[in-house]
Amino acid sequence: MLTRTAEAIATYGLAAFILTLPLEFTSLLFGQQLSRFVLVVVGLAFLYLLASRRRRLAVPRMLSVYLLLAYIAASLVSWLVTHAPGSASSLLDIALYPIAGLLLANLALGQQDHRRAWIAFLVSASGVALLGAFLYLSHLQIWTPNPAVANRMNITFGDPNITARFLTLGACVAVLFYASRQGPTWLTVGAAIGCGLVIPVTFSRSGLILFIVSVLVAAGFAFNRRRALAIAGVAVLAFALSTAINPDTRQRAEDAAYTAVSVVVPPSTHHAATGGHQAEVAGDDNRKYLIAAGMKMAADHPVFGVGFGGFQQALLTTYSYFLPAVYTDSVSHTSLVTVLAEQGIVGAVLMLAFLIQLAREALAARARRDAWSLWAIAPATLIIPIFLYSQFEGRFFQEPYLWLVLGMLYSAQMLARRHAANLAERHGPKPAEAAAA
Repeated sequence: MLTRTAEAIATYGLAAFILTLPLEFTSLLFGQQLSRFVLVVVGLAFLYLLASRRRRLAVPRMLSVYLLLAYIAASLVSWLVTHAPGSASSLLDIALYPIAGLLLANLALGQQDHRRAWIAFLVSASGVALLGAFLYLSHLQIWTPNPAVANRMNITFGDPNITARFLTLGACVAVLFYASRQGPTWLTVGAAIGCGLVIPVTFSRSGLILFIVSVLVAAGFAFNRRRALAIAGVAVLAFALSTAINPDTRQRAEDAAYTAVSVVVPPSTHHAATGGHQAEVAGDDNRKYLIAAGMKMAADHPVFGVGFGGFQQALLTTYSYFLPAVYTDSVSHTSLVTVLAEQGIVGAVLMLAFLIQLAREALAARARRDAWSLWAIAPATLIIPIFLYSQFEGRFFQEPYLWLVLGMLYSAQMLARRHAANLAERHGPKPAEAAAA
């Protein structure tokens, strides 16, 4: 009985974790997010199956994994040396998320498990989008953890910008799985439309900028690009209509555009052309002083940085002169700048090397065009919007969805290798090879 229960938990635990992962508001009810309790239960079930030899622990052995481990090790050593105040959360993230990723990679044992997980992802995205539309039309809210974002739709998340990131991921999954015919048409189309309609009411400037880019990137990696571009067009149309019809979202989109322009062109040079409101919005973006401070930290500590998790403490003390008289944030929102500031060239090189090698492995998986190519390229594609969003809103290695997709990616890669090895063993060496031997 216990074994059957543990097997059921391990089999369906991945989908359950995916369904509960967006429910950040449950931390108000249980003290911790519901998804974490689910992960603990699934982990205990998996440990029991390991102890009873019902399952074996599979560890991915790819170059990108070793580079990721090197980055994690460098982060832990940096923290041990500096012990930056306020860095406990960053330490727990980099120490525990890789363990969660390894667990998730071991839960998907076949294509059925992968398909179930991605269907759960689409259900999750559709549900959040549907709930968001209801809350917006009824002027209701589940929670408002931050008064500064009380008028924006965060739905089940604590931050509306993170909500926009999640809905973007949902639309990308919808594009990939509609193109491959691996999910119900009603679900993939519904998710694409729902995510496109609801993202504008999060008022996330990064979401307004990156949604279209991310959906088109997903279409570019799909195997059937005609179907992918068709559903991508539907998602973008829903997004454009939702943005244009609502005066508030339309104004926010204009603000996002001028913020993007201000990165290249200083606000003073285009003030007359854009009008005072947009120039003021672009000029008041707190990322400007955060990035400037981070780059100064990197310049002063080029090799090892100020210490893992130490950005905020350094900004509030040594680099406080970067803070304006009235500032709203002291936490870096640009992941590359954060790594450069906190871990210097060493951390940045390891991070970029990991991403480059991961991209090479994903492209090789796509080029194989075998039974496992889709299950590898789908999670790999999602890393792109996660990385892009992290340049505006932070949370790259601290983003739980990164470790989810890494787990799914490495699971697919390990299963593909196992499948290839089984085929080679089954068919044996070719006649010419046997003769040579």
